[in-house]
Parts: sequence; structure tokens; C-alpha cells
Amino acid sequence: MANPDRYDAIESAEEFLSRRRMLAATAAAVGSGFAGCLGGDGGNGNGNGNGNGNGNGNGNDSGNGNDSGNGNGNGNGNGNDSGNGNGNGNGGSGDDTTITTFMQSIPSEMNFNTWAPSYPWTPTWLLLEPVIRYYADGSVSLEMIEDWDYDGDSQEVTVHFNDEFTWWNGDQVNAADKYWYEETARLLNPESSDIAQLTLENDGQTLVREYKNQQNPQLLEYALGGYLGEMMRTHRDSFRPWAEELQDASSGEERTGIQERMAEEMPLNIQTVMEDGLGNGPFRIVDYNEQGIYCELHDGHPYSDQINIDRLDYELAADEAVAQNIMGGEYDFGYSTLANWLGDSTPDNAETIAEYQDTFMRKLEFQMQGPGSKHTRNLNFRRAVIHALSLENISGNESSETTPRTLQTGITENVTNEWLGDYVSDFIEYPVQADESGAAELLQEEGYEQDGDAWLGPDGEQVSLEFVIPQRESNPARTITDQLSQFGFEVNLSSLEGAAYNDRTEDSIDFDLSIFSHGSLAAHPSSFFRPTHKAGNDLGEQAVIVDAIENGEERSPYNGKELVVEIPEEVGQEDLSGSTQEINLYDHYQEWSTAQSDEENLQFAETFSWLWNFYLPGIDMYEQINGSWGKTDEWEFEVNQDWEAYRGAYRAVKRGLISPQ
Repeated sequence: MANPDRYDAIESAEEFLSRRRMLAATAAAVGSGFAGCLGGDGGNGNGNGNGNGNGNGNGNDSGNGNDSGNGNGNGNGNGNDSGNGNGNGNGGSGDDTTITTFMQSIPSEMNFNTWAPSYPWTPTWLLLEPVIRYYADGSVSLEMIEDWDYDGDSQEVTVHFNDEFTWWNGDQVNAADKYWYEETARLLNPESSDIAQLTLENDGQTLVREYKNQQNPQLLEYALGGYLGEMMRTHRDSFRPWAEELQDASSGEERTGIQERMAEEMPLNIQTVMEDGLGNGPFRIVDYNEQGIYCELHDGHPYSDQINIDRLDYELAADEAVAQNIMGGEYDFGYSTLANWLGDSTPDNAETIAEYQDTFMRKLEFQMQGPGSKHTRNLNFRRAVIHALSLENISGNESSETTPRTLQTGITENVTNEWLGDYVSDFIEYPVQADESGAAELLQEEGYEQDGDAWLGPDGEQVSLEFVIPQRESNPARTITDQLSQFGFEVNLSSLEGAAYNDRTEDSIDFDLSIFSHGSLAAHPSSFFRPTHKAGNDLGEQAVIVDAIENGEERSPYNGKELVVEIPEEVGQEDLSGSTQEINLYDHYQEWSTAQSDEENLQFAETFSWLWNFYLPGIDMYEQINGSWGKTDEWEFEVNQDWEAYRGAYRAVKRGLISPQ
């Protein structure tokens, strides 16, 4: 299974359904007379939570797959055998109000144990509640937390939980739920964890995290959610026995064995979650089948009085079925913009709402130990690539709305403006439209020659690059391949299913180019430069990097990237002819995590951003426009900041911002 500290969890193998399983689900849907056909993955909702609380890296709640579903939600009053499903929809014959949306996870295959396969990452954003909530403008709201403080002398963060939320079984949500979950995570990797000790106080309402090192107060607020980010994922009784067993483990071998047994012997399947009441969102699961999950309003939720919806149907579909059912008016609301699902098609009864600039970009990433590494390790070659590309066309060819990144700062435009201001005015300006003459000049400086329509390297062989992507990136990858091929490079494009791509990239990378998200749910500049994260400036897993540095290696064994980078002291200088500074990418980032002042944070942000601009480890091609959509002819949508966050539509329905007309 992919390491959750390095991957967008929804981009891991567990979240992507194989064609065979989706076809099996299709057969079940057809057999029951259920409308719609099923397919594979699609969409753009990308995210990388910052689960830093236990020191096990940046666990991610999110990513690219679109949980989607068929659903009829038209209120025909029929219902299914158990009384759930389609009965009493908005405008139907019953007294209840039902709202319908879609997903891509097969209910019977879900496992709410994060250490086991098939964790339903996106559905949890609808069925569970976050401890804290990140917004696109960089702000954070405390949802389950009353207050918190940090003592720099003791290196302790004290987090006081409120008493507002309950589990579906009636138990109060409190700090003990986080404690036993985080203690399990900490004890599975005690040496690599940033946490020295976890303590419960105040009858289970207060959690104290004692860190091994000083912490950056500015970053701590983003880490209050603890392991795997924002969400309150499980009831305290689920992991307490495993944490207690781990407390007695004395070796790594014992801990590994416990983790394996925990994955095998504790399946938190949907039946268990439903029967034992192990959710905490406002819509409680009351039934499920192979076509969907059916929920009723949970009266114990603090926002239940503000929600004018009695039932929620969360139904299964994918690919063309999602588009067909949106066009047919079978769903009432959903995440992402309509363009993401429908392209240029426009339904009569639905509109995109609450658009905002996302905290994610798409990057073309240079890998440096593939067959073309003699090229990708060359700075002017990397610069020639961005000159040969038209970022404007790549952005314009996306089915969903995007904006080309006009300045290579390594962070989004909004975060750049907020943090760096005029500092970036002297940055190197790379073209947004193709500049083939500029690309040719850069290559010729390095001894490359043009032979007819082909570019030859200094060794006289044609430039050849291996380009490997997950299937979800096929659209921009084809555009890039076409542009570089027309320029004169040989580009061999391989598109892999999500699971196959993760397998190909788990231990090492043996190709030259790929595409990945760049960013984080937390709109803080540090998130964009994480050296151990796929959506940052990735060098590989922490242990691999540390071992390489200690052994004096110059490049990462994972992807061949330099561990120490030399950049000019003068911002905007295009070569190393003047004064320079060396940046150890891993060590310098660790220093950022312990910075104590706003001034230090700004200096780190400036250094890493200038490094990205000069060194160009990847090309940020475009930023994403995110948002939600809804059936505006049947529902009222109260738009505010709550929508401007990952899976904002789910947030809105859980806060009473969607109501029937």
C-alpha cells in the first residue's frame, strides 16, 4: 500500500477502482433496474492534508479521484426495500426532503481503518466531521477545538476539545478519540515520529502533544488535526486495544506484525460503521447497498437544527454516468465545477456555484535518474523545455477551468502575492506561450544541435524522454507530448492506472517526466516545498533522504534529484557566475519547521521560492479553479466562505447552506 505520508491518499491504489470491479457494480445496478452506467475515474478535486501532528509526515485526505454516483433523487416516493434510496425526494410525494449526490467508492468494499486498503477518503468528507478546517485563503477554523496553546519551553501543544459533537451512537466526541488514533500512529513509528509523548487530560477533553523539537508556532495551527490531517476519523474504542498492545511492543518487528494484524483483523466496514454508530457527521448511515449509501439527519449533530434536509442519498456512478445523470437532473448538488464533469455541456437546471482559486497547481516534474537524466539534470535543458511548451495551450485544453501559471514561484499566485509581494518582481520570467527560438538558444549553449526536425544531444543522439503518468493526467500529458515532439524531442508517453502508477513510483522512479499535483489544502508556502511529499518538492521518503545525506550522497536514491542545490545570492540572476549559496533541501526545510518568528518564516518562503524559480525542479503549468454546483431550480444555495474549501459542497450541506425552495 502506498505510504500515506507521501501520496495524496485519494490518489493511492486503494481509491481507484479497477475496471473489473466497476463492471461488477454495473451489473448489480442493472440487475436491480437502477438507472445509469458506471465507469472509471475522473475529475480534479485535489488535496493534500497536513497531518503533521504525530510527526509521521503529511498525511493526505484528498486528491484527484471523483467520488461520484448515479442516484435518482427525484422524489418519486417509491423508496427501496428498506425504505431508503429514492423515496421522498425534494418535490416528491412524501413529507421528508431528500437530497442526492454521487460517489465512486463501492459501499461494500469500504474500510474505515486507515491502515487497511480501501479507505473511503472522499466519502469521509461527507460522513465525518473535521477537527479543523482549511480554507483557500489560508485561514483555519477550529471545529471541534475550543482553544489551544503552545509552550516553547516544554515543547508542548495543549489542545482543548469542545463538547459540541457526538458520534452517531450517542458518545461525545472528545480528545480521547484523537489520542488513541494518534498514539497508534506514533507507536508504529516511534523513532521517526516528531511526537515524544501524548497525554490525555481533563477527563478526556484535552490532548497534550509533547514534541521532540521546537515547533514553528505559525505552522502548528495547520497541524492541530494531528495524524492524517483535518478529519476526526474514528471512535476511541476502535484503536485503543491496538495502541495498548503497541505500548508493550519492544521491536520494529513486533510493531510491523501488529500493524499487519490490525489491517487484517479490524475491518471497519460500512456495516460496522452503520451498526456501531461510528460516524459523526450530520447525516447518519441507515442503509446501503451496491448502488449507494442512504442517510438520515442525525439529531445529535450541533448543526442539525440549521439543516432543512431529512435524508441524503449518496449514490454510485462514474465517468459518463456522472455527466449523463447531471444532465438528466438526477443529482441535486456536487463538488467541483460543472465544467469538470461536463466539459462544454450545460444542463438546464444546474449551475456552477462558489467558484474560487484552488490551492493546487499541476506541475510537470523533472525526474533525474531515468534514461534521459543526462538531459533533465541540465538546468538549461529544463529551461528549454518550459520555453518549448505553451502553458497557455496546456491550460486551455483542460476540460475544467484553469489559469496558466505566469510566474514560476513554486506556489500559487494568491499565496505568492500575500506572502512575497514585490520580492518576486526580479524573478526570472519564463514564457507562458511557446518560445521555440528561446528554447533553441538555451540548448545550443549546452552543445545540443538540430538535425532536421530533431534535436540531438551533445553525444549526437536524439533527445529522448520517458514520460509516465497516471491515467487521470492523460489530457495535459498528450498536449505536452505533442508540443515537445513538434519541437524535436522524442517523447515516449506511458499512461498507467492509478494502482500501477503508484507501484511504479513507490520505491524509485526510472523515467524522466511526470505530472502531479503541487500544493496543499493548507495555503501556507511551506506546504509547497515539502521534500518528502509528492505534492511538494519531492525527494523521497524521509528515511531514504536522511540516509543518503549521512552517507554523503549528492542525489536522492529515489528520483536522482540533487539533495543540495546551489543558487545565486542575487535574486533574478540567471547563472552562478556571482555569489552563490548552497541549500540542503531537506535540512533547510526541517529548519523551517522550527522557525519561531514571522520574519524567519518569510525568509524561508523567499529562499525556497527563489530556488524553485532559478533551479526549476518542475514547471507549474496551471492553477485550478475549484467550486461546487447545484440544481438551482429546486434548491437554495447560501454561498459564503464555507464553500471555498476542499469538497466545499459537502461542507455546505453539513452546515445548512443548502435548502429546498
